[in-house]
Amino acid sequence: MFFKLENTKCILFWNLVFFFFMARGIKNKVKAENAVLSDENDVSHIGDDCQVTPVIHVLQYPGCVPKPIPSFACVGRCASYIQVSGSKIWQMERSCMCCQESGEREAAVSLFCPKAKHGERKFKKVLTKAPLECMCRPCTSIEESGIVPQEIAGYSDEGPLNNHFRRIALQ
Repeated sequence: MFFKLENTKCILFWNLVFFFFMARGIKNKVKAENAVLSDENDVSHIGDDCQVTPVIHVLQYPGCVPKPIPSFACVGRCASYIQVSGSKIWQMERSCMCCQESGEREAAVSLFCPKAKHGERKFKKVLTKAPLECMCRPCTSIEESGIVPQEIAGYSDEGPLNNHFRRIALQ
């Protein structure tokens, strides 16, 4: 009975995802047609294809059983270019756009932890995030020296990294 209930939930979820993307595809088609009509000299939108895409995300926590869940990701391509400036021919204009989230949703998922110590709970609540919308936005550069693997940073045994980040409103 448990499997049948989970299977029904999964089918209902993917039906919702299907209808979401059908409606979104119609909206994006209208946006694309309007974008072509906007300004013939503006090439920044040509080739843009950035969409929310359904994926399976496997949530993991030490001592718990990994759990695959349906989620979303931003997938696509965005126009980037370099050209001679129209007003200052000795300068170059650059535009680098990346397919990124423009809002996010958060969900709490329970993981079964059979190796929990005496007195600890057998279920661990884990927060996960997924993009709400995706769009082409300016790429941000990250210095490689600022990227530290979680093992070196000492976070690998502390669980999800969500607790280490601040919430930032996206614009």
